[in-house]
Amino acid sequence: MSTKQRLIIHKFGGSCIVDETSYAKTIDIIQQFNENETATIVVLSAFKGVTDQLLKMISLSIESVDDAEVLLDEMTNFHVDMAERTIATGGELADGISFVNSCFTKLKAAAREVFESGLSPHMQDYVVSFGECISTYLFACYLKAQGMNAAYFSGESLIMTTSEFGNAMPLMEKTRVKVKLALVPALEDGVIPIVTGFFAENEDHLITTLGRGGSDFSATIIANALADEYEPEVIFWKDVDGLLTANPTIEPDATLISEISYDEAKELAFFGSKILHPVCLRMAMDRDIPVQLRNFCKTPDMPYTTISKYKRKAGEIIKSIACLEKCTMITLQGAAMVSLPGIAARLFAIMAREKINIILISQASSENNITFVVSQQDGKAAVKALKDSKFFGKQWFDIISEELSLIAAVGHGMAFQAGVAGKIFTALGDADVNVRAIAQGSSELNISILIDPNDLITAVHAIHEKFIKITEHDDA
Repeated sequence: MSTKQRLIIHKFGGSCIVDETSYAKTIDIIQQFNENETATIVVLSAFKGVTDQLLKMISLSIESVDDAEVLLDEMTNFHVDMAERTIATGGELADGISFVNSCFTKLKAAAREVFESGLSPHMQDYVVSFGECISTYLFACYLKAQGMNAAYFSGESLIMTTSEFGNAMPLMEKTRVKVKLALVPALEDGVIPIVTGFFAENEDHLITTLGRGGSDFSATIIANALADEYEPEVIFWKDVDGLLTANPTIEPDATLISEISYDEAKELAFFGSKILHPVCLRMAMDRDIPVQLRNFCKTPDMPYTTISKYKRKAGEIIKSIACLEKCTMITLQGAAMVSLPGIAARLFAIMAREKINIILISQASSENNITFVVSQQDGKAAVKALKDSKFFGKQWFDIISEELSLIAAVGHGMAFQAGVAGKIFTALGDADVNVRAIAQGSSELNISILIDPNDLITAVHAIHEKFIKITEHDDA
């Protein structure tokens, strides 16, 4: 039995911290989970919409400093108003407002630098980091004004990353040292660290960001780094109940998944679920750290999703159906592909150079075509890169692109039963849905299917009705 102290890392999203009422609710949550000497860390996102406003400011700065400063003044007023509405009057309020004004002074200097010198590779990460920086500092001031022993910690003081600006990855050995030096003494003194999510720094001490949903990533990175000293758990507080068996806007009968494995949850995140950062669960999985998804708008006793080493229930085949409503399928074809080696390697190299992520790839055994899928926003750039390349731009190849939808049926149960793919295609055939392409990994954790976007609702419903509703009925 472990003698390590329990540690809960609460991650609050931007939609959770919007006014004095929601701030007060965070205190209730922290106190409710802070029983039996449980240590607590809080990780925060920027206030809702602020990151988009900062990106807009960068765009304005390229053409006009004056326009950028008008927007920054509006954002200053927003944050000062937030401070005045939430932090009790006194030293903490003055401290919070002073911090806001200092940050926006730095942002105006950044706007002038962008206008005069252009947008450097790291500048966008530096600018957007202020969203989390300000929200977290104000929240720490709020907690202190409420008499709680809280302290602000900035992301770059804890996490060190690679230099892929906009999508950096943690350097865990160095991060582990930084996190332990900063947070362990605070936790031992009974302090609640209030940590900025989303941003960190590289080895040159330049600000980096962790990609979409990076604040979630920050929470699991910190949990991983403290797993030798504590028994960490991570709770993501969202504006949804947790992971569902399908997108409820597409499948009305979608239900909450109470238990799911790390691998299944990662697949769902990769194939379109915006609830979690696609790679943040790896940090938890590596140290067997339980993760919960809970609805901030509901009471803590309401059902939620737990992500762990979960073993599937008997009869459970498909856990959930993820989908990308719009993506681009690109097919390279030509007789020359049979005789020319390294086609796939060349293709991947070009996409990597253009920083385009390949979602799915499928190749027939005849080797005269390769089909791959990218996001809709990357579709035109991917086709152009291939046509402009010296190799694929030659007359040996045809390059064909189509806008389609992707469905990913995800579940560990597919690895234990024969004929699952056949049953899926039978269900789709019975629903008059034509399958354009398929892909399945050797782990059999998911089967990915490309279909016409007009068939998306019908296809999701057919698979959900065939596999998930039947399993729920059997369990009942």
